[in-house]
Amino acid sequence: MFTSAHRHQPWVWQVTALCFMLGLLLAGSLQTVSTIRRAGGGPGRVGFISGASPSLAATLREREKEIADLREKQTKLENVLAEGSGKLKALNDELQLAKLLSGLTEVQGPGIVLTLQDGKPRSNRAFDAARFTIHDYDLQMVVNELVASGAEAIAISGQRVISRTAIRCVGPTIMVNNVPVVPPYQIVAVGDPGTMAGGLNMPGGYLDDLRMTDPSMFTLEKRDNVVVPAYTGRTEVRWAQPTPQKSDDEKERAEP
Repeated sequence: MFTSAHRHQPWVWQVTALCFMLGLLLAGSLQTVSTIRRAGGGPGRVGFISGASPSLAATLREREKEIADLREKQTKLENVLAEGSGKLKALNDELQLAKLLSGLTEVQGPGIVLTLQDGKPRSNRAFDAARFTIHDYDLQMVVNELVASGAEAIAISGQRVISRTAIRCVGPTIMVNNVPVVPPYQIVAVGDPGTMAGGLNMPGGYLDDLRMTDPSMFTLEKRDNVVVPAYTGRTEVRWAQPTPQKSDDEKERAEP
């Protein structure tokens, strides 16, 4: 990867060694987060992993912050490496774009902030209680509508939504990226504020239905600038492999 022009520049190897060490630290932090997440289980809409102590939940948040910091340092080192060569800079630009599109980079821009919270049932009937409670499928419906309205980055209560994000209930607790979130749920999205707000407020849409149930269950704000954090979960791929590229001759033979 490094040409002869770089062989007599000690900083190249120093930065490479730093990148290697950061990779090891990042892998260790990811393993710790994964272990802590698997330790949860059981019901309870609380601010901590079900069945786990508050200190364990605090450790999870600390490790996620550590992962985000390590990825930020790695990006800075990648940019330093790219400064020495036009070809390296072009490759680094493509790398940073891929990280941006995959949700591994914190982003900011104009957008909306939607806050959802449980309402107050008007009776003790189970049906009423369910109608006035925010469920996992409510969050999924909002995400779907935002994506359809052109949102470029979305986070739910600080958890970045990417292609591998799961939004599901474990008992009465909603999990996003296998991390418990509690009401009020704050959904932040970067994109055109007017288009996204219009999509959420379309007649017969999600907020229209929620407005008829209890208008106090949501607030929607358009903002000139919002911040969506980077994804801090696992990113390794075990089973999916790139499809081998076919040659022109193979493509011609495959055509009917």
